[in-house]
Amino acid sequence: MTEHLKVVRKHKDTVFRMLFQDKKELLKMYNALNDTSYVNPEDLEVYTLENAIYMNVKNDVSFLLDSMLNLYEQQSSFNPNMRAT
Repeated sequence: MTEHLKVVRKHKDTVFRMLFQDKKELLKMYNALNDTSYVNPEDLEVYTLENAIYMNVKNDVSFLLDSMLNLYEQQSSFNPNMRAT
């Protein structure tokens, strides 16, 4: 008898969203990914969507910083449409 394991993707998504709901941690992630050195977390305006009206749409983390909208999605499994860096 072989067991089939299922990945519970919602948990991984929830952990990512939980970690980066804190503006201080979100700014650290932004600086690390973009080789910048912003220091004031209050410069961030969070625009994360969660179950928008009539669309059931959400994203993991989105915010406005220095007049640029940044969208971040947590990817836990292989996706052939995403390029490797």
